Amino acid sequence: MRRFGPALLLCLLALVPLIAQSPKGWMLRADRSTSASDPDAPGEIKFLTAGSGFHAINPQAAVFWNSANIATGDYSLTGTFTLLAPSNHTNYYGLVFGGSDLEGAAQTYVYFLVAQDGTWLVKRRQGDAATQNVLPKTASGAVHKPDASGRSSNALEVRVTAAATEFVVNGTVVNTWLGARRAVRTDGIYGIRVNHFLDVQVDGLASAAPAASVVRLPGVASTVPAGEASSSETVTMTATVDRMLSPTAFSLPQERTNNAGQDVLVLAPTLQRPLDRNANVTVFGEAVKFDPAEVAPKAKVATVDLPGDLIAKYRGRSAVIATVVLNDKMVDVAQRLPPPITADEQALSPVMKRVAPAFDALRQAADRSNPDSARQNAAILKQAFTEAEAFWKGKARTDAVKWAQDARAQAESIERDAASGSWDTVKASFDTLGLQCRACHAMYREQVVDGSFRIKAPGAR
Repeated sequence: MRRFGPALLLCLLALVPLIAQSPKGWMLRADRSTSASDPDAPGEIKFLTAGSGFHAINPQAAVFWNSANIATGDYSLTGTFTLLAPSNHTNYYGLVFGGSDLEGAAQTYVYFLVAQDGTWLVKRRQGDAATQNVLPKTASGAVHKPDASGRSSNALEVRVTAAATEFVVNGTVVNTWLGARRAVRTDGIYGIRVNHFLDVQVDGLASAAPAASVVRLPGVASTVPAGEASSSETVTMTATVDRMLSPTAFSLPQERTNNAGQDVLVLAPTLQRPLDRNANVTVFGEAVKFDPAEVAPKAKVATVDLPGDLIAKYRGRSAVIATVVLNDKMVDVAQRLPPPITADEQALSPVMKRVAPAFDALRQAADRSNPDSARQNAAILKQAFTEAEAFWKGKARTDAVKWAQDARAQAESIERDAASGSWDTVKASFDTLGLQCRACHAMYREQVVDGSFRIKAPGAR
């Protein structure tokens, strides 16, 4: 009989129930949370055939796919997602496309998602660790929120053509991305993404030839009637910079819209540094007909930062008020800089930075029944929560002090129970510990634009 090493045997045991539950030909790949403030729920992922579609019950986030489902060239990808019960916090679900190597370390895909708070976003994954928000979290009335029964249904569609990729929710085009293929791969496997704490029914997943569409930007110099809005709620453009027009404005060439032959003005009030000519950028924002008096309030500026001759040149033509400007490395160069770090943050940040890796290592130790690793990481957490308790006592935050005390108690319990091999008790304590972290983060921590965490300002609580 062939023998397997302990690590491989554990991996096989973890995969068998998931594969057994999956519809024929389908595979899944789970992403375990490494966040102490947003841990996964207990239990195994269930992915089942239900009616004419699929039912995903996700304690952990996962991607589901069938390698026979491939879409290339111009296509329309559709699926209707019914959220069967609200999540305990905002989590996203939706369509995956442009996938490759989904089982390997070089996994790549794009995903178009919605959430119960009425927002949508588009992300890209490249490799095991790297995910990027390509199109930011955006509120839209097109996204259905849960009704009185706790359910919501959203029909999602991605329309891919050489000119543009359109993202559609319940028949409304929420974004038109001109030149998308220059920034992301759209050919490949398609499937489903469901994040943790979600229970979702998926119907009608299919790809087909796209319906003909006309990419339009507003502007009286085109065939669109004067004053008519863009054909989508937001617009994205990937192109090379034509030239900088001011410290916060530049132009992009545009050939595949009703504005063919005219460059498009981009206003980016929060642009942190000038862009090089011919630099490849992806711009996200609102498409408008340029009129300084109307554009300035939308851009949240007192006046438009352009000289008089350029105002005259672009008046009445297409413009984009950009809230995101991604460079070729997908770094947002229009992102506002985070506030200066405070003395309090300097004291608390090193403590918090020890929590996340120890929390993730403890979860893995509990999954693998590894007593040495469990005790070691529980001890790290116990010390970190002791220091956090002392910090919050100095700030007279009694609720934060209590959360830190409770979290330390759970770490001590885990340390004892791991030594005795009481793994069910360890996992229960681990889940409770995660709840303490989440409660404290919700009240006292916020993520700033560079991805780091800071202490919430009193008015933000």
